[in-house]
Amino acid sequence: MTAVHPRLVAAFAALDEAAVPWALVRGADELAAPTGDVDLLVDRGALPRLDRVLADAGFVRMGQLGHGSHRFYFDLDPDDGTWIKLDVVTAVDFGPLQTLRSSLAPAVLARRRAEDGLRRLARDDEDWLFLLHLLLDKGEVAPRRQEAALRAAARASLDGPVATAVDRLTGEGAARAALGALRSGNPDAARREALALRRRWIRRAPVAAGARWLLGKAARTLDVPVTGGPEGVVVAIVGPDGAGKSTLSDGLRSRWPGSSRPVYMGLWQAGRWDPVLHRLPGGRLGQRTARAVRGSLSARWHRGRRRLVVLDRSPLDLRLPGARDDSLGGRITERVLTALAPEPDVVVVLDAPGTVMFARKGEHSAEVLEERRQGYLALAAELPAALVVDATLPPAEVARRALVRTWQRVAGREPAGSPAR
Repeated sequence: MTAVHPRLVAAFAALDEAAVPWALVRGADELAAPTGDVDLLVDRGALPRLDRVLADAGFVRMGQLGHGSHRFYFDLDPDDGTWIKLDVVTAVDFGPLQTLRSSLAPAVLARRRAEDGLRRLARDDEDWLFLLHLLLDKGEVAPRRQEAALRAAARASLDGPVATAVDRLTGEGAARAALGALRSGNPDAARREALALRRRWIRRAPVAAGARWLLGKAARTLDVPVTGGPEGVVVAIVGPDGAGKSTLSDGLRSRWPGSSRPVYMGLWQAGRWDPVLHRLPGGRLGQRTARAVRGSLSARWHRGRRRLVVLDRSPLDLRLPGARDDSLGGRITERVLTALAPEPDVVVVLDAPGTVMFARKGEHSAEVLEERRQGYLALAAELPAALVVDATLPPAEVARRALVRTWQRVAGREPAGSPAR
């Protein structure tokens, strides 16, 4: 019996219940604890309802345009902070940016089989599509894939439907040549055959292939988000100096499956023009106001682009005891931030004893840091979006907790009640 991760069980069941024709493309032996994409082929006619069907199983579509028919759906395992990723296609295309088109999908999907509760491709189709994935998508057989490639090449038929299509698309004898290179186990031979196969495939329609490559490359370069994906999310990480804000920001962004941007919202960082600006009447106020406007608009822009925005510093700091500047300049800056800065969707309050934070950075004193700590804890009690995290935990665990809460927000599963720890 094939072992399958519970999240995948839910996704596969949702597809079956909605009568969506689907099949696992490869990787049946890796479903218990998938470390990469779980590749599915789905009937094109199901696309209008696919997002809703998978959302009911807990998966959210994310990503950018420029990936051909690929649609990426994510869910987070909260226990270990790992992502379960579905890579769903409606076409059997190959090559960089899916420029090598075929019409194989309907027939391949029609030949799928049921095995151990899964929908899998016919054995010969499964072997051939795996081998073509190595040759045309990867351009080689990596050492870790060598054994699997040899097994698939030994089973693959030269008179099956996919082999026949390869000959039709790239010339008589192409399938035999590809299998010969793969069965030899020679990596150099496989690379040479991969290059030759790509070139012959492109020669069928060079203009169309080139246009698809350019459009895909442009979409990826411009980081164009998919339509229908979740809105952007703004995360504010707050806490005294030494709490680990920068470490968490880096850890959260590195684990996020979509695009992300850090936005600095501080007003007092040093700049090379400070000596000049601070001599001018109103120069310091103008500088602070410009920084407030720039940071606020940048955060709004990136959230509008459906990105994760991680705020370094936050206007929330102005609500701490003794933090408010009642001067004219302070009041102007506060009004600008109040009017323009986006409200954080998630507030992560990093909590650690003042002695710990002083030992980390040596700034201020342990007593001052403890006082600020208590201020942040009082602020967290007022914020429904706040998550208090023990900043003395290992950085990976701190990042996991922040990641789980952020994903709960994106997926619409936020817990109710008082700020969590």
